[in-house]
Amino acid sequence: MTVALDYRPALFPGFGIGRYVKNLVPSLLAVDPSLQLKLYGVFWRNRRRLVADHAFPDDARATFHGAPVPARLIPLLSRVLRVSARTFTGPFDLFHDTDYAVTPVRGRPRIATLYDTAYLRDRGFVSEMQSRHMHDVVKRILRGVSRIITISEFAKKDLVEAFDLDPDRISVTYLGVDPVFLEEPDHDAIDRAVTTYGITPPYCMYLGTLEPRKNLVRLVRAFARLLEMAPEHNLVLVGRKGWAHERVFGVVEELGIGDKVRWLGHLSDEAAGLLLKGAAVMAYPSLYEGFGLPALEGMASGVPVLSSDSHALREVCGDGALLVDPMDEGAIFDGLRTLALDRGEANEIAERGRARAQSFTWDACARATLAAYRTVFGD
Repeated sequence: MTVALDYRPALFPGFGIGRYVKNLVPSLLAVDPSLQLKLYGVFWRNRRRLVADHAFPDDARATFHGAPVPARLIPLLSRVLRVSARTFTGPFDLFHDTDYAVTPVRGRPRIATLYDTAYLRDRGFVSEMQSRHMHDVVKRILRGVSRIITISEFAKKDLVEAFDLDPDRISVTYLGVDPVFLEEPDHDAIDRAVTTYGITPPYCMYLGTLEPRKNLVRLVRAFARLLEMAPEHNLVLVGRKGWAHERVFGVVEELGIGDKVRWLGHLSDEAAGLLLKGAAVMAYPSLYEGFGLPALEGMASGVPVLSSDSHALREVCGDGALLVDPMDEGAIFDGLRTLALDRGEANEIAERGRARAQSFTWDACARATLAAYRTVFGD
C-alpha cells in the first residue's frame, strides 16, 4: 500500500498536530515494512528554511514531495486546471489528511484525522471568524473522506454529535509519548537547562499554547494564592502565543506577580523535556481537549501532574494525575497546594502517572492507523 500523507504540520514545530505527524510517520514505517509513504509538502511560507532545517525520516520508503506554492491556492487551481495531490506526489492508493486543509484528491479514497471540536462557536475558544472558517473546512473535509480518525473516545463522541456522523466511520487512535519525555532524568542536564533559562526552583510548569481554552487565567490566579503560603515557588509557561494570549499577561500584571511568572515561548522537545523533569508540578487544567498530549508528557516525565476532571483529559490521565474541576479556581489552588507541598502525595501521583504513560505509544498509534487504512479497502 502506498499512502500519501499531508506532512506539512511536521515542518512547523510547536503545535500538537505537528508532533502527531512527526511521530506517526516513522512509527508507520516501523510497524509495516511493506508500506510506502509519500510525504505531501506543498506550501510557501518559510519553505526553504523549514525544509532545510527539518530532520526527515531516513528511509527510502518515505519520500518528500512538494512545491513552493501557497497551500490555499491548490483547491482554487484544482477547479480549473485539475491540479490535485497526485500532481505533486505521483500515484498513491490512499491520501491521509492530517491537518485542517482541503487538499484536492481525485480518483483515490482519502482518510482524515480530526482532533477535536474546540473551534465550534458555542465553545468560545476561538474568534468568531476562525470558528466560521474551521466549521466550513471540517464540513468540506467530511464530504470527501472514506473514513475519519480521531484521538480519543471523547473526541469521537463529540464529532458524532457535532456533525451527525455514523460512529462506525470513525477510528480512535490514541497518541503516544515522544521518547524524550520517557528518558530517565539526567540531573546535570536538567540543572544546565534550568540555569540556561534563568529559572529558580521550585517551579510549576505549563506546556502548551497560550490561549483561552487552556485555562491559564484561572491557573495564574490559583498560583498567586499558592504564593501566599509558598512564596519560594515560580510558574514557568512554555508555548507559543495563541488567540487572546494577552489575557494571561494581563492577569499576571494585575496581580503584581510578574517576578514569579516566566514565559519562555516555544522550546524544542528536548529542552521542554528537561524543564519538565525539573519541575515540582506540571499544571494543565485545560477547559477542553481532544486528547491532552502535554499532560501525558508530564506524566511520562515522572512529574506530578495537575489536570482537568473533564473531557478527554479524564480518559487519558486516569489515576495518573490529580484531576480537578477546571472551572473552579479554588479546586485548582487546592491541587497546586497538594502537589507543591505534600511530597508524599505528589510522589505517589507521579509514580502512577509515569506507569500509565507507558501504555501510550506511537507504535500502538501507528498500528491503529494502519487498521483504519485497511478498513477503507475492506481488508
